[in-house]
Amino acid sequence: MSFYQDNMANLMKEFVKSVDDNFDKKQIQNLTASLQQFSLALKKATENISLNFFTEEMQNYIAEMKESEKLSQSEFEAKYSYEIEVCKKLGRAGWVVSEHSNPRKVKEWYDLLMNQDDTEISTYFEGDNGCILSNIFRGLEKKYCVEPNQRYYSKAKCFFEQEDYMTSSMYLVALLEARTNELMNYPKGTRYKQKYSEEGFENHLQTEFDKVDSFFTKRYLFLDVYPSIIEFLNRLFVDGKYTFENGVEPPYINRNWLLHGRSYRMIERYECIQLFNALSAIEFAFSLSNKLDVVEKY
Repeated sequence: MSFYQDNMANLMKEFVKSVDDNFDKKQIQNLTASLQQFSLALKKATENISLNFFTEEMQNYIAEMKESEKLSQSEFEAKYSYEIEVCKKLGRAGWVVSEHSNPRKVKEWYDLLMNQDDTEISTYFEGDNGCILSNIFRGLEKKYCVEPNQRYYSKAKCFFEQEDYMTSSMYLVALLEARTNELMNYPKGTRYKQKYSEEGFENHLQTEFDKVDSFFTKRYLFLDVYPSIIEFLNRLFVDGKYTFENGVEPPYINRNWLLHGRSYRMIERYECIQLFNALSAIEFAFSLSNKLDVVEKY
């Protein structure tokens, strides 16, 4: 089934890009409303159509999708707990599942992680002359066109291109913190350990889950993207056992060690790629949430 999922995902990406490039906000809202009405009409029209022309595997998968769309958030997450755990481990290793990573690639990433070759995941972003990394850069450049975000992003990219990865990572970590705090709208004084945890994201995820009907969107957001984002942010911002008092720096980028001038280790290129990818994934996930808000209004 991954073949069909990959093709559907690619078609949707091409469609969304085409809409964003060719329509203004009002036109997108009108188009979204029309598509929602069409989707409902199509769903009603096809509910009673025989599925005999599908293979047994496809019939079972379609039946599973229909059943899963009716589950509560806790039931949905319990049913697919294995996929959540896979994506949590990827996030904890620094690799956030993003709009650029289809289900087949997530499996490949996990296999590399289990074989302790996960730094090779960076070749996924830099293959084909850096096609995916270039797409990430273009997307973030469109997003960050106003100060101070634009300045922090442009500095991060400039130093990355100069191969000064420590300086680039400093700007990226600061931008990740600022953007996550703004998008999540945490109460003032909330501690890092509370913010960047399942508890810190709980209300947001409950609200977003209730907006979504599509199995594919639920799977993408709540099984893959958010679990990896939360684990990534927790690693980046929470000291855990790697406190200054213990005197042992973590073998990955940590906000406190890096921005308080306590980091001894050399920051590598793939670590900056992880930060750019995480930033892109967070922006994409929240922009998708905003589009769901538009759909719900209609």
